[in-house]
Amino acid sequence: MSLLTPAVAFGAALVLFVWLASGVWVNFDAHARGSDYPAVWGVLAPLSGIMLFYYLLWWRRGRSREYPPSRWERAAAVVVVAGLGGLVVGSLVSPPDPASQLTTWPVAFAGCLPVAYWVVRKRFGTVESVSTGR
Repeated sequence: MSLLTPAVAFGAALVLFVWLASGVWVNFDAHARGSDYPAVWGVLAPLSGIMLFYYLLWWRRGRSREYPPSRWERAAAVVVVAGLGGLVVGSLVSPPDPASQLTTWPVAFAGCLPVAYWVVRKRFGTVESVSTGR
């Protein structure tokens, strides 16, 4: 059996998509919090786990948002949360080899999408409720 089946290739592409979405979300969030270089945060945070933890745990906490999250920012956050949730669920239910995890992860990602949408909606609210204060 070949290691690069279409299911494994799809899983790998989905990993890259979630990785890209994390950079987009960090870029939007850093811009909304007044960073002078949001694109630098958007590139460095997904490339380095240390930078991502620094951004999330230290830099982000000291700054409030200047404007509410956009629809694109919320969509990127949903993809990132579903990707992380799918990674956890997929690693718990699949055998420990990478090919099996890459074939299980897209299914777990799809199952986590509604939960991630709910979590992001509860955290950010909708654009209308954030702008009107409801």
